[in-house]
Amino acid sequence: MNNPFTEIVREKLAALQSYYRELAELQSISYEDYSGNHLYRRTTERLLQLIVEAATDINNMVLKKAGEETPADYYSSFIKMAEAKVFPLEFALVIAPSTGMRNIIVHEYQKIDNRIVYDSIKSTLEYYLKYMEYLEDYLETH
Repeated sequence: MNNPFTEIVREKLAALQSYYRELAELQSISYEDYSGNHLYRRTTERLLQLIVEAATDINNMVLKKAGEETPADYYSSFIKMAEAKVFPLEFALVIAPSTGMRNIIVHEYQKIDNRIVYDSIKSTLEYYLKYMEYLEDYLETH
């Protein structure tokens, strides 16, 4: 029998994987090409935003299902996921700061530093690949 919770989380995870693959296509672009092309910049910014938002949506769904209180902010959702034993606290402390980049993109877009966004592509791909692996493991056991 299909579990509605798992199906919904897997749909969000599929969206996250799609955004992840799109961002991975941009990692081979040089900084010079990135900084000189507004389409590369805006696409990267939007994908970073979507990746964080998809993950925090998943976090909130998992936490709600576990009977946990919904966190007040995106950053805290990763810490709460560690407290719920979905992944280690060490990992939560590494991935949670990615929510700050999302906040800058969404709320302080006029202050975006192209170099910081460009440099965050690699770490975002690294952290969110691990995040998706942890989520898959979690879904297999719950």
